[in-house]
Amino acid sequence: MKSIITTFIFSIMTLFSFAQLSAGDNVYLQFQDTDNEVNVDGNDACEMLKSYVLGKTHLSVVSNKEESDYTFVLYVIEKNMGDRKGKIDVLDSKSGKMIFESKWKRGTMNALYGYSGTRHAIGRVFKGQVLKEFKQIKK
Repeated sequence: MKSIITTFIFSIMTLFSFAQLSAGDNVYLQFQDTDNEVNVDGNDACEMLKSYVLGKTHLSVVSNKEESDYTFVLYVIEKNMGDRKGKIDVLDSKSGKMIFESKWKRGTMNALYGYSGTRHAIGRVFKGQVLKEFKQIKK
């Protein structure tokens, strides 16, 4: 009985100590090259991600990692002419621990995304995975 109570208390403490992205947090956007792949222009990709963060969430984007609560690490690679694959990892900026890792998603050139495979891949990951995981940050 004593071990059950101890396990229960430890489980509750783990839940409360788990980092959780919430409205009003400051985020830093970072592009990370993927080894052995053709990477897209990181500055352009981060600007595309920034438009999603500011347009669809209650988060603030900061230009200095030290001022941020969380870091969005963006990966976008070129697969074929116009096709891209992207993913976003969310890290706690203070501890460096990963709190969310998305799956790779394919983006294609199409009219809805301004004929940008990069923007499409980022949008699919951000709207389809990040916003679903952290519903509390949505506008």
